[in-house]
Amino acid sequence: MKESISKASDHIKPCNIAQSEQHNRRDKDYIKSLNPKRLYIRTDLTRFNETYVPSLLRELSLQNYYDWLKDMVKKKTGRTMQERDVEYIDKKGRNRVRRGSSPLREGVVNIKPNTTMSDLQRYAQAVHKRWGITAIQIHIHRDEGHFENPDDMSTWQPNYHAHFIWDWMDHVTGKSYKLNAKDMSAMQDLVAEVLDMERGQKKSETGLDHLERNDFIIQKQESKKKQLQKETDDLLSALNSYTKATKVKKEDLAVPTLETDPLVKKAYKAMMAELDIPIPSFKQKEWRDERKKAVKKILTNLQTELFQAKEAQKKDILKLGKSLYDMAMEHIQELIEQDKQLHKENERLAAENEKLKDKISRMDDKAITTLRQQKDKEIGELEVSLDRANADAVQSRSLASREQQRADKAEQQLQEMLAVPEIKDIWDSIQQSIQAFWQQVDNWIAEAKDAIRTFTGSGLSLFSSEQETVISSGIVGEALKDGFDASDLNQRKQATKNLLGQVDWTDLTEYKCNFGILRTNQLCKEMSVTKEMMTKLLLAAGGRGGVSLGGGGVSGELTNWDGTKKRNGWGNGI
Repeated sequence: MKESISKASDHIKPCNIAQSEQHNRRDKDYIKSLNPKRLYIRTDLTRFNETYVPSLLRELSLQNYYDWLKDMVKKKTGRTMQERDVEYIDKKGRNRVRRGSSPLREGVVNIKPNTTMSDLQRYAQAVHKRWGITAIQIHIHRDEGHFENPDDMSTWQPNYHAHFIWDWMDHVTGKSYKLNAKDMSAMQDLVAEVLDMERGQKKSETGLDHLERNDFIIQKQESKKKQLQKETDDLLSALNSYTKATKVKKEDLAVPTLETDPLVKKAYKAMMAELDIPIPSFKQKEWRDERKKAVKKILTNLQTELFQAKEAQKKDILKLGKSLYDMAMEHIQELIEQDKQLHKENERLAAENEKLKDKISRMDDKAITTLRQQKDKEIGELEVSLDRANADAVQSRSLASREQQRADKAEQQLQEMLAVPEIKDIWDSIQQSIQAFWQQVDNWIAEAKDAIRTFTGSGLSLFSSEQETVISSGIVGEALKDGFDASDLNQRKQATKNLLGQVDWTDLTEYKCNFGILRTNQLCKEMSVTKEMMTKLLLAAGGRGGVSLGGGGVSGELTNWDGTKKRNGWGNGI
């Protein structure tokens, strides 16, 4: 198996979240979906892959993280993140496109066989320090590549590389980082420097765009075909020159009998050593002249020695000299036969290349057909949903009309009741209780936000008992305010998310913020809220139930949502 020397590069594009997650983690369904005939992933090598994800993000999918970024942008800028391209007409009447945001981007970095995860983390840190973007995932792939000959396992060409998932957003401003062409070129310089690799040729010099994997394989096959053709032509030219160089007059060859004279064996070995010297791709004329000179020198020396010893054996010497000459010609014929084999290999490579192009073309057509069928199905389902929604809307309007009539009647009855002074006094007392309760809820939420902020900045690893009580009260208060049932874990999680979105994270490091969020979510899962308690709280919120709002303690001392004092800690009877 040959390994080509890769040059450093980092190709970055918007992250296709679903496809990226499946590809990088080698999802089983993803592997099954690949065409076995053109499988470019060797599952027997997958065990050598590596993955790095910060501990605080390991439970989050890329979609979860993307949704979190959307919320962050909304809170920081007050605007919804623009996800899709928008076409518009400028003041001069020209068609323009405002590009959608790409908060997550994926970079593919060429690496060496011995590149480590520590090397890639150093690169990620250097990028973050210079441009602010953050790597939230790094995946090393050592199981990808292609076979030059699908029928020969030894022709496997590995494609060592790593995938970086970049968070491209400024978490202080809520805006994306802006890197220009100069910055992107500098990033290529940086990856070459950190990974100690030769930098790839700049796009400004080549004028070529980055090729996707299939296009790259085709281009590489075409390049190899041209290179093989050139090598074949050069070899053929060299063989022709070699043939001319060895056409020495037979009378000039003087060789003694091979079986009896050791001088012949010595000359024979010397001549074959000269003929075994490889034909170079360049300086072929020098090679030809050197061989001619060397062969003549060997034969001249041998002839002199033999004539000095046995001048009478001239007939045998000339006869055997002809044999040596014919033997050299046979050797040349073998080289020509090798040239023919190279031509055959060239033709096979060209045929494989055409097959690959045809497969890719048919694969693209099939993908388009499948996509069109999927879209037609979605449109059909949408039409059915719209019809159902219209029917539901008609029914809802009818119900709304009846409810409005009931509400008007109830309002009239209420006004008649409030006309009685005694009832009016009771009603005002109830409204004051409701107002006081919601003020209490706002206090729970405010204290919970302060407690989360204080814990996050403290560097402690666990909440204190008092902090747990305050934050738990804030979560329940936020659930009441948002209309959620805090006894249901999923609804309580949503209330916790809303509460965390109100915390002031200013001047806190990203690591501390993520840790504070993690601990708050863990507390949300661990706390227990009963249906009975939520019923009491809802009754208090509507002024129809009895939950103490602060009585029985020091004047001005607030109570928790479960009726306990703040200093009492978290109650067990929730």
